[in-house]
Amino acid sequence: MPVTFEGQPDLWLLVQDTAARLGVSAPEEICLHARAEVAAVPGRLLLGLPHVLDLPAHELAAVVAHELARPQAAASQRLAFRAGGGASVTEALVTSPESVAAALVHSSYLSFTFERFVLQYVGPLAAAGWYPVDLWDAWRHSRFRERRPDAARPVPLRPLPVEVEAGFAKALAEGLATAAVPAPPPCPSPSGCPTSVRLGGVPREPEPAGLRGVTFDGVDDAVWEDAAYRCVVGIRGAVADLLGHPVVLGADVVALVRQGRAAELLRKAGAESPDLFPVSRVLGPLLGDALRRRGYRPEHPLAQHVMVGPGFDRIDTSALIDPVEGGGEPSALLLDLLS
Repeated sequence: MPVTFEGQPDLWLLVQDTAARLGVSAPEEICLHARAEVAAVPGRLLLGLPHVLDLPAHELAAVVAHELARPQAAASQRLAFRAGGGASVTEALVTSPESVAAALVHSSYLSFTFERFVLQYVGPLAAAGWYPVDLWDAWRHSRFRERRPDAARPVPLRPLPVEVEAGFAKALAEGLATAAVPAPPPCPSPSGCPTSVRLGGVPREPEPAGLRGVTFDGVDDAVWEDAAYRCVVGIRGAVADLLGHPVVLGADVVALVRQGRAAELLRKAGAESPDLFPVSRVLGPLLGDALRRRGYRPEHPLAQHVMVGPGFDRIDTSALIDPVEGGGEPSALLLDLLS
């Protein structure tokens, strides 16, 4: 979406002011896009909507400065954030190198967490033929967003047209839908497959013909069950290939994860971005499937990691996975659930 002074004056002025203070040419074209990424080529600047929504204005300006300076600097020239140019350069720092470094670290963290949110909550919907029209509101209130009460406010952004926000969400979902793992065949034994009754023996299309809009609250739980089941089948198939036998135990998966092979498993299973949070993406679906078999259900569509049991007890699968993600020992409860 083009950013103009008439449409988004604050954001447009931030870019123009940053370029002027750097002493470089302002981009001829400024655009918002769906990915969590800020990128510049001569004459064009792409601003990721997650960055605009989340980064404090001074950090967004520092990231923009970093991107604007790079294409216009000679390869051997040391990057310097100073006003002016040529012989009459002034020594007023636009922003300190430390501030730029901090902003880049935060923007990188934001990119990772946004992609994780998209993979975990948009990917399952895309595989089932849907895209969330309320993606951006969900992201604003997501557990993945870092809460920094003392941080400065983001640059004021006028409300985007509904069709733009929905179009961005659909574009992200379409990218995931093209890489969706085909649905496995229905289980022959109803007692051995929690989704066999719902699938009813009818084969599913391997890829959706077209994506339809839905809100997160409007998604039937069967969609999340089916998505989890697809993930589990893919992961177990990858483990079976690595081990060379069809019988896969939970202990086998945990052992491979602890050997640092979680990303390899995701890659074999055909997952998108396999190097992003691989341990939780391998163990999370397995734990969710194990708990569903015991009658547990997610607490909320956007809190799939918190499972509530028939007796209203709660199990946070992230709390079980985090120690393993950090290289620690798996808990007895995690091993018991996966057994």
